[in-house]
Amino acid sequence: MKKLLINSVLCMFAFSANAQLLMDALDPTASGTLFRNDVMNKKDLAEIKGSAYLVDEFRLADVAGIKQQIMVRYNAMTDMIEVETPKKEVFSLMKKEPFNTITIIPFTDKIKLLNYKTKETEIYGYLVELFNSNKIALYRRDRVILQKGKEALNTYSPAVPARYVKANEEFFISKNGEMAFPAPRNKKELLETFPEKKTEITDFIKKNDYSHKDEKSMLNMIRFISGS
Repeated sequence: MKKLLINSVLCMFAFSANAQLLMDALDPTASGTLFRNDVMNKKDLAEIKGSAYLVDEFRLADVAGIKQQIMVRYNAMTDMIEVETPKKEVFSLMKKEPFNTITIIPFTDKIKLLNYKTKETEIYGYLVELFNSNKIALYRRDRVILQKGKEALNTYSPAVPARYVKANEEFFISKNGEMAFPAPRNKKELLETFPEKKTEITDFIKKNDYSHKDEKSMLNMIRFISGS
């Protein structure tokens, strides 16, 4: 029994050493920034319909705090950045600074790790930066949720498999570098958020549609308010 325990401990150390070598090979200056993504190896995930990713393939990216470009993709269900090594092993990027900006190449899509608040709680997670100028930033939250499956009740009602479902896009605003908050849902909330621009916003809405659910509409409004 004692010999078995010693062998188990040695195996654990060997795994840790190999993982660390892989991390160091990826970037010697960013030791400990990745951890093994065990979720990727669960067989039951293969039975779930749909995808946890808005973009399934790994894409080249610049990551703040890492010198070399790496292959990444965003898991919109777990809210994690997954990294693929040259050996096709998958790790997850640690959620900490300085690895808080991921820029996808060549699209220049920028994913930011930051604190933001929803109506329910505060979250430390990833948002897509759509605009950032004159102390106003606009972000989009991409999310996939897991819809539970249903067992067959009888021969006339077949089983329904679990499925990944894309949630509606949500938009967040940050003023003066402060914590991002949900974008105003209507004219009243918009004027309360930017009281110093009350007259200008009122005139703008008379001539333009505003929807907190539409990305183009949100961008037009925030650009107008920022003066960009």
